[in-house]
Amino acid sequence: MEMAGIMSPKSEPEHVEDFEARLLAEQKRHHEEFRQFAYAVSHDLREPVRMIASYTQLLGRRYQAQLDADGLEFMRYILEATQRIDRLLGDLLNYSHQFRTADHPLELVGPEGALHGAVLMIDGSIKESGARVTNDPLPSIQFDFAQLTQLFRQLIANSIMFRSSEPPRIHVSSIDLGTAVQFSVRDNGIGVDPRYHEQIFGVFKRLHGREFPGTGIGLAISKRIVEQRGGKIWVESEPGQGATFHFTVPK
Repeated sequence: MEMAGIMSPKSEPEHVEDFEARLLAEQKRHHEEFRQFAYAVSHDLREPVRMIASYTQLLGRRYQAQLDADGLEFMRYILEATQRIDRLLGDLLNYSHQFRTADHPLELVGPEGALHGAVLMIDGSIKESGARVTNDPLPSIQFDFAQLTQLFRQLIANSIMFRSSEPPRIHVSSIDLGTAVQFSVRDNGIGVDPRYHEQIFGVFKRLHGREFPGTGIGLAISKRIVEQRGGKIWVESEPGQGATFHFTVPK
């Protein structure tokens, strides 16, 4: 017999499961709302931004002879600003895509193929900077190939962006932790002060001014991809000594 007002041992797990199910559903709803909001903002704003850039270029071509040096410089500022906004909106759109429900089955992928795909995607930056990307043999893992390619792309692009006076040297390796595989992307760049090791993974977090391009979303995208698959990502670095980004993938 059960006393009134006292929950039986059997009913408690059911109550906890119901609560967790509602919590998960609410989390998915918030993620979907954010994704739709970010998509709408980035998609709808890019058109007028590009229109500003187009008409500014048209004015420059048509009235260039009538503009003095200051006028031409002001137009250059406008074009540079619109280009930054367009990159920012594009990265925001990319970031919102990471909030889609990851309910499709994973597949056994070869990280070396994803790494080579990432290198091809930023071939221009690699050639311009004189970067060299090398890797150890990498074990196959259960992951989404497109997301893994994007993850490598973000980390390598970050190493190239924050390079030192020397050409970038980027090396990718891995170790088996038993329950997970840990990947490491090491570079010889300017490094990161330990005070900012966690901050750099936040959205729109930038430690440098305009001397370095970028929008501050790349590492936030990387963090989202890794955590969505049950792993974690972190950095080990000191100023002037390069940086090594580690991320784990559960087996």
